[in-house]
Amino acid sequence: MKRKIAIIIAAMVLANSASGSPIQIHIENVDIIPPVPTILDIINIDVLGGASGSGSQVEYSEFTQDGTSLQLDLFVDVGILTIPSTWTHLEQLGPFDAESYSLTVRAFEYQDGTFKDTYPAVEFTVVPEPTTIALLGLGLLIVRPLSRRKE
Repeated sequence: MKRKIAIIIAAMVLANSASGSPIQIHIENVDIIPPVPTILDIINIDVLGGASGSGSQVEYSEFTQDGTSLQLDLFVDVGILTIPSTWTHLEQLGPFDAESYSLTVRAFEYQDGTFKDTYPAVEFTVVPEPTTIALLGLGLLIVRPLSRRKE
């Protein structure tokens, strides 16, 4: 039984290397958690993807920021078998200033750095922390009647 399994796996590996089929890596979904982060939040970037080899996984990532443009590059190691598989990656970033941001996620092959896929830019806005807004509103409510008394 073990010998049959070993022969099947060897045949799959040989078929994969003989076919010369290009390695396929794609990004299926990118989520920002929480969807509307505050200036105090650590933001989770949750990425789901797929690849043409079994046991695919993200080996490492590189994050860059240029103003409000964010870029997350993922380097995916694809397994040796031609069985499609999925991979996930969770990146924690932040906190960020209160602004609107655009995040681009790109996938590369880990072995040689070949570019494989990019996910359309994900837009999100970081808002001030709710307590700050409440205190600002309370301050305005107190200052307004005081300014009317002086008139």
